[in-house]
Amino acid sequence: MSSSKVASTLLFAHGSGFCKEIWDPIIRRLQASPLLKKQHPATRIVTFDFPYHGTKRDESVPGKVVMETPTSPRVIHPGNNWIQWSTEEVCRQLETLRATTGERERAPLIGIGHSMGAVALWNTEVMHPGTFDGLILFEPVYDWGIPSERKSIDFLVALTLKRESKWSSRDAAAAHFDELRNFAAWDRESLKSYLQGALVEATDGSVSLACNPLIESSMYSGIMPQFSDDELSRPKCRAVFQSGGRTQLFNYKMFCGMAERYSDIYKVAPPIPKTSHLMVLEDPAEATRRILDNLTEFAPFKDQVPQPASSRL
Repeated sequence: MSSSKVASTLLFAHGSGFCKEIWDPIIRRLQASPLLKKQHPATRIVTFDFPYHGTKRDESVPGKVVMETPTSPRVIHPGNNWIQWSTEEVCRQLETLRATTGERERAPLIGIGHSMGAVALWNTEVMHPGTFDGLILFEPVYDWGIPSERKSIDFLVALTLKRESKWSSRDAAAAHFDELRNFAAWDRESLKSYLQGALVEATDGSVSLACNPLIESSMYSGIMPQFSDDELSRPKCRAVFQSGGRTQLFNYKMFCGMAERYSDIYKVAPPIPKTSHLMVLEDPAEATRRILDNLTEFAPFKDQVPQPASSRL
């Protein structure tokens, strides 16, 4: 059994349009793994909702659709400034964590994020080097200055704006998502977990998406992150990039180039086969295995060989 004076913390950050519950299938597997079971004190796991998502639903400011070009819809809303407020939310979570634990000794902290959440964790470490002891980043969105990226944003915004967002009941919503082609690749437990946190119920029993598609679209309409050489060199912990094998939102070659330039900081793992940008929802079992493998690069898990958890994986 591995022993340390204070418990390590795994901080999970979800992507745009999702909620903290999407991590539940992965967390269940992690908690069943021999690697975490032998940690003493027990590893602390923290999840949270970003503003405009899940329990932090906020439709007080309406979004406005504008057309930058005939094929480029965009939404004007405070969601555009997602890099700032998502990073601020991570910092708030860390302040709350420090206040509630009351630990005098700094505990090991590892961030695990997807898409927007991955950017928020990464940006926090860039702005405050030494915050994390390790980062596992599932496809952080990034601006490489490539023209094709604009087409991807056009597609994402247009698709999201067409999304249905209200149903007569929770069962009706579940049936809708279960039949959607775009959700067919999702793990069924992941879909159930998503719906648990992504839907809010009205007094008449109807349900709506906590993150309104108009607001979600505003996040895609905002500025994508792009770090300077100085900023890329600031993190004081190892950051591992994970990606999907059939993704269209992660430039594997360019991230590998980043890892070559800053090999003491960044590492790019092989893509997860047969998955897209939503790999954590499509294959939570493999995502868990990747996390367990990466954890062994960070204290206090370093140099411990992860073993498969139960057959439930």
